[in-house]
Amino acid sequence: MQVVSRIVLVAVVVALVVWRVDWRSMKEALHPQHPWVLVGAIAANFASVIFKGFAWKGVVDELPEVDHRLRLRQVVSPLFVGFLFNTVLAARIGEIVKVMLLRRRMHAAGIYASGTTLIGTVVAENLVSTITWVLFVIAIGIVLPLPTYAWLLSLTLGALCLAVVVAALVSRYRHHQPDPGAGTTLVDRILVRVKRLWAAVERSHDALRSPRALSIIGGASLLTWFAQLGGIYMTLYAFGLKHVGWGGAGLLLVTVTLAQAFPVLPGNLVLFQAAALVPLTASYGVSASTAIAFSLVLQFTEAVVGVAFGFIFLMSEGVAFGELRRSARSGGLNEDPPPGPAEA
Repeated sequence: MQVVSRIVLVAVVVALVVWRVDWRSMKEALHPQHPWVLVGAIAANFASVIFKGFAWKGVVDELPEVDHRLRLRQVVSPLFVGFLFNTVLAARIGEIVKVMLLRRRMHAAGIYASGTTLIGTVVAENLVSTITWVLFVIAIGIVLPLPTYAWLLSLTLGALCLAVVVAALVSRYRHHQPDPGAGTTLVDRILVRVKRLWAAVERSHDALRSPRALSIIGGASLLTWFAQLGGIYMTLYAFGLKHVGWGGAGLLLVTVTLAQAFPVLPGNLVLFQAAALVPLTASYGVSASTAIAFSLVLQFTEAVVGVAFGFIFLMSEGVAFGELRRSARSGGLNEDPPPGPAEA
């Protein structure tokens, strides 16, 4: 049923794109007016991943198991490899891969944390990042006009994330770590896993209790979104779409981010294009062919960071792509870290 729904969704989006695009003008539209500006867009997207690494490191450093702070490279390398997997594969498998690699690097440094605990840190970092994104969108909306749907979606998502953060902070220490062997039925086993994950999320929120750590995590998350906004604006400039401005770049940051939250195809192709096509054509009068060309190049500036740098960091990890993929899909978090050299 899930596969069928994905096929139907993709088919609807493709039909919309085919209907709106003048394919004869696509060839001309795919040549930006200022192509060298795209180098700056790629650099901005690279910087956004580095800042995200700072934020994730800020959460991990506050775990009780971590007796000394990690080096940034220990976190950034798994993050780029995870970005690679999320770019070329669907279903966000890169989130599992980056946790597996970080766990291996931590073990090499004599720091032992479970895979579930590290998944909790990913959840905590993403929650803070999303709340920061919502605040960023609100700030943009105060200065520049944003459509009503952008407000509704952003505020709804932000409220949900804030509710989870508050629940994790309030319920801290109220729950005992569930017994992994408890329960015999499928429902019991699922509940045990959910409770274990929630316990890990609670523990990972220790970082949010420290003003210093919270300022690092929140500040790095804010810089992540600033960098992504800059990458979008520079891509608009490269296509001669300066009239769309920072407000349009902010709107695209909203729609593209929401589209990437629901990975249907590898790299979220098609939905990414639709997320850029609709606001550019509906709100700024950009032709459909130019909007599609812009979305393809924008996605390229983001994907090249994950693919190119992701493969470089993957080689430094000393683990094969296929090996990591098989391990992640077979429950690699419950196994020993993948073999191979890992710099502490």
